[in-house]
Amino acid sequence: MDIKVDALQINMEGAAGHEHRIRPIATRAASIFAEQLDAYCAGGPGISGSRRLSSVSGAPVSLDLGTTTDEQAASNIARSWLDALMLKLM
Repeated sequence: MDIKVDALQINMEGAAGHEHRIRPIATRAASIFAEQLDAYCAGGPGISGSRRLSSVSGAPVSLDLGTTTDEQAASNIARSWLDALMLKLM
């Protein structure tokens, strides 16, 4: 499956003191999302045909950056994105 993301928006609240972690978390979330999407497409029934989605919005992810690792945060964000995409494609 080829996917093109034109824009990615992440809203953060209460991230004071953790601003330096946001870009690495978002970058890793995108990588995890791509890996999970590949795995889903390879192991599942697949998505046939071409589709264009004007927007996909994932469920809010509540994270305490004081107690959550970057990897945990990225994984939770990626799961929200994948769940939202799958809902639109099914």
